[in-house]
Amino acid sequence: LPLLTAAAMQHSAELKGLEIDKALNQQDLKLARKVILNSLSLGAGYNYGNQASIALSNPNNPNQFTTFSSSRYQTGATFALPIGQVASRGNLIAKEKLNYQRSEAARQAHENLLRQQIITLYQNVVLARKVFTLQQEAFVNTRTNYQLAEKQFRQGQATLQELSGANGVLTAGSVAQESARNQYDTTFMLLEEVVGVKISTLMTAP
Repeated sequence: LPLLTAAAMQHSAELKGLEIDKALNQQDLKLARKVILNSLSLGAGYNYGNQASIALSNPNNPNQFTTFSSSRYQTGATFALPIGQVASRGNLIAKEKLNYQRSEAARQAHENLLRQQIITLYQNVVLARKVFTLQQEAFVNTRTNYQLAEKQFRQGQATLQELSGANGVLTAGSVAQESARNQYDTTFMLLEEVVGVKISTLMTAP
């Protein structure tokens, strides 16, 4: 059963979809935690003007001054965050956590249902196999009885009605055997469909 269950989970398209949903919710949770960084911006600027002017006296003429203007390169970071965004950040993170937990719960629930399905299908296969085996044995006995009745009829020891009755039982036994065979084959194929691989291949895998 563990091999069948593991193979079924690996093959399940619905379980793969739930895994994708879980991964998406995990990414949403990460984004919710980093959303505050969206309000942080970096800036740089180059200024030239008289803001940094320096006046120096001319040695040759004390009454004259020479003015020098210097340029500045400025860098900085700004951070502006609306109060509403600050207040709702915790709620947003909590919401994404719940979404992630819900996706995990849905995945776990599907795994549980899949395990139950495998158990049911496996038990159906076991039962169908037993019924088929019993029907085979019963058919062998029925065929032997018919052959005996046919021999007795030829020897005059059995009537035509008795032979006809034995033939009817033989026909019913043949139908029951084929029905049991069909039921066994069907349950076996249903199990393989859910597992996604041939049972013989799975059992012989290293």
